Amino acid sequence: MFDSLKHWFDSLRDESKLFDHPDNELLHVALASVLYHIIAASRFAGARERREFDRILTQEFELDRPQVDHLFAAARASTADLRDDLHTIDFFLKANPAVRLRFLQSLLRLIDLHGVERAELDVFYEVLHEIFPETRIRSEPETAADALRQR
Repeated sequence: MFDSLKHWFDSLRDESKLFDHPDNELLHVALASVLYHIIAASRFAGARERREFDRILTQEFELDRPQVDHLFAAARASTADLRDDLHTIDFFLKANPAVRLRFLQSLLRLIDLHGVERAELDVFYEVLHEIFPETRIRSEPETAADALRQR
């Protein structure tokens, strides 16, 4: 499950002494990677998205500039699958729904910088499903009759 993340983490280990514990870095790498997936899904990826990425990691997750720069470079260079990152986040944050929810709120702010795009929403829904599997999202019914049938 963690193979691609482990390879990525191992390649960064020599460069990074920015985190107190490898698990702490592994979690933050996964969080940064998911944020970067949202940025990459946007047609308007640029300085504004990078500033929001930086803001989320510095303010919401209390990281400093060297840590944020390291995570951005690692996320940009990553070949890890989104699902691997999500499994890592779920593993470390399963017992902390408040942090998981705060992360989802951060994703929504990042998605909404230039208006919501379908590709960004697809990533968000995948994150939502993995991080909060108890949440079910059904597509909007097309007619009132369809709505009654869904009940």
